[in-house]
Amino acid sequence: MIDKCKLAASLGLAALAGLTAMAAGLMSEARASVVLGRTLCSFLITGVLVYIGVFLFERFGYRDMIDETEAAMAELAAQEKAAGEELAADAADGRAETDGGQQHAGTAEEAAEPGNGFEPLQADSLRRVVGSDDSGQGDTR
Repeated sequence: MIDKCKLAASLGLAALAGLTAMAAGLMSEARASVVLGRTLCSFLITGVLVYIGVFLFERFGYRDMIDETEAAMAELAAQEKAAGEELAADAADGRAETDGGQQHAGTAEEAAEPGNGFEPLQADSLRRVVGSDDSGQGDTR
């Protein structure tokens, strides 16, 4: 039995390929018989290739991978929604400071408290890279 979803996908993409071939033929001012022949060939070839591709896609079990990915994405969306609701509840209670919907950590001194692992950058601790010049006189272009 032919699956309607596979058939619809293959016919839709085949129609798109046929219309593209027809537009290309009409823009190049080819004869009508040539345009119709190319359109029919591209419609048939694209339809068959897409149908075989979808069949192989399901046959090798990629559909299960898609279902698992969709389930994981739905779970992540639910977690983000719960976190957003929690943040909104905290903001409503006045416990969190927000600026345009985003939390900010405060000043560098507050963030540099012991135990959180944050240390602000110091100019003395940065590595400096100096390029060497072969001629010693710089670029003379």
